[in-house]
Amino acid sequence: MSTPADPELFARIAAGDREAFGAFYDRHAPVLFGFCVRILKDARDAEDVLQETFVQAWRDAGRFDPSRASVKTWLFTIARSRALDRWRSRRSVEQRFPAAGGEVLDRAGAGDGGQDAAAMRAYVGRCLGKLSENEQAVLRLAYFDGYTQEEIAVRLNEPLGTVKSRTRSGLAKLKAIVAGEGGAGRG
Repeated sequence: MSTPADPELFARIAAGDREAFGAFYDRHAPVLFGFCVRILKDARDAEDVLQETFVQAWRDAGRFDPSRASVKTWLFTIARSRALDRWRSRRSVEQRFPAAGGEVLDRAGAGDGGQDAAAMRAYVGRCLGKLSENEQAVLRLAYFDGYTQEEIAVRLNEPLGTVKSRTRSGLAKLKAIVAGEGGAGRG
């Protein structure tokens, strides 16, 4: 018997079904972990963020609104937000205590999330390839490198409003691309 799709699993999670949560975790944790490692460059921090993300998903499952985003998008948004918070916090500590900086950054050593992560990266790459170069640049800097829109504007030497517009239009196009392909390339 195959595992139900995310919306069905998530409805069961909202009702307190621990087995559904386990299946949901097994489905998304490897890719999400790779995503967090890519932002944080640190396996231990990525593990912490992954745990925090799934705890929040369990706790907030009843408040999830499927009309606003897919379950996967919502989950990745939580992870990205928590990973960036941790990254900024770590950066702040490293700036105040420079002697610890190299030690903190060299702790990584995690894999890339396995075959599921590779498939997801390939899928995301194909979808991003359908956007303009400017939209791709902004989204890659934001979602893969962890930059804020303000930092992207400085890095690309573009007005903040332009960066925000490219982000908005790129995300809208990605949503349409994913919807047109019937989901995120796999169950």
